[in-house]
Amino acid sequence: MDWVYRGFETSLLGLALCLGLAACLTLDADRPPNGALTITLPMLSVTAPAP
Repeated sequence: MDWVYRGFETSLLGLALCLGLAACLTLDADRPPNGALTITLPMLSVTAPAP
């Protein structure tokens, strides 16, 4: 049964590594222009012009 927990832990570590790498690679991605209102949630990003 220990191998199940080790496999689960290893898969979570791999996922965290992939997400961290993806975050580092997208640091220079398109940014909203200055004066824009940006709301970012874990699975959703919304950008609108500032009022």
